[in-house]
Amino acid sequence: MEATVSLPTSLIERLMSDANELDLSISQYCQLLLENHLQDEDNTVIADPMVLDPLKLSNLDNSRLNNTLQGNPLTEGALSGHINRLLPLKYGCRVLWTMLDEQGAGPTIHDFRAAIRVGVAPVRTILKNYDELHGRERGSRTHSSFPNGERSATNRFLNHYMIRRARTGEKKPSGALYDFGLIGVDDSGRVQFTSAGKRFVKESNPIIDESPDSGPSLSPTERALIVSQVRNNMGKEWMYMRHIIDGIHIGSNTPTSLLSRILRRYGPGTKANWSESVIPHMRSGVLGRMQALGFIERIFTANRVEYCITPAAIHILD
Repeated sequence: MEATVSLPTSLIERLMSDANELDLSISQYCQLLLENHLQDEDNTVIADPMVLDPLKLSNLDNSRLNNTLQGNPLTEGALSGHINRLLPLKYGCRVLWTMLDEQGAGPTIHDFRAAIRVGVAPVRTILKNYDELHGRERGSRTHSSFPNGERSATNRFLNHYMIRRARTGEKKPSGALYDFGLIGVDDSGRVQFTSAGKRFVKESNPIIDESPDSGPSLSPTERALIVSQVRNNMGKEWMYMRHIIDGIHIGSNTPTSLLSRILRRYGPGTKANWSESVIPHMRSGVLGRMQALGFIERIFTANRVEYCITPAAIHILD
């Protein structure tokens, strides 16, 4: 039995305003609110301040990084809109490093996912505490892409950010770590670093190696490594980022104007043929990735958000 619920006009306006700030549709924003509520109402996760210590550079063995595979970065299109943060890449790589044996052999996909599943919830709690302590704005919160112990949220994290086995009809695994070409899977089914992943995992990270209140989620060198990987090996993702940078530079610097620009290039009837319902999601994802890479900033004025490109992005235009 269905029932119609009338919402106060003030609440609808508040939802529209908040959704606009996050570059989401109303339905996407309401889903996000529900997911965050379900995650935050679970108070059983213990946040040990030392939980990140095993992932610090000082506690890891360089001699176990000798085995690398050739990467297989995503070339078929732009990355999924679900991938809107980049700190999970570093977290996943460091967890993998801890799982390499003395000969450098990595875990199976199943064991790697199991280790992430067990350890990721406390990380979210710690990062959330620091985000709240420092009053970080939306788009800059380090905890938002990490799940707590709620099963469906953790599964999404594993599938979108870590690695998921190839399903029937698929030729290769998926997940951000794999799609960025930071990890691969050898003939025996074990997860190993690629040469790009090895360089990335060895770089010091502000959050993991220094402190969760240290500032950006990636260091300048880590950002440069990811940018190089995208630019050199992920052509369609790079073209999509360039499309966004070019658009903001010439004045498509609001959620609505940027959406229209993406629709013209990637929407129904184009080669990409993204549906109109998918485009806001793809816009949100790329903006999150580009903010993590230091290419854009968000400027909030009352209930309005505008984007501006940074000197790093201007350098790309030149």
